[in-house]
Amino acid sequence: MLVADMDMLELQEQFIGALLDAVPEPWERIEVHYENFAWSDDRSEIYVANRFLGGEKADVDLSLEALEALEALQAHPPEGQGEPWTWLTFTINATGEYHFDYRYGVPPLIAREMAAQ
Repeated sequence: MLVADMDMLELQEQFIGALLDAVPEPWERIEVHYENFAWSDDRSEIYVANRFLGGEKADVDLSLEALEALEALQAHPPEGQGEPWTWLTFTINATGEYHFDYRYGVPPLIAREMAAQ
């Protein structure tokens, strides 16, 4: 299926599948903070991803497939939104319950990067 033909739910499922393929088990919760923002003549893409197990937190590297899924997802604004989101937080727990939280405006990590320049 072409990405252009996918709806937002399918793109979310594609991201979740790519994420879970790259995260070693076991885990109780995975959290992803992803930012993709254009400013001046620059574009910044930053993420922080972690898996949690028994009170321990470990960094997770997102795969190229997961990053591509996030970029495709950003090209499809949520229903009722006229502009693409600029950052999101995503959480999934071991039971499979997940949540995407789409945000707008200058993302916090990129704002620090902009202020440092």
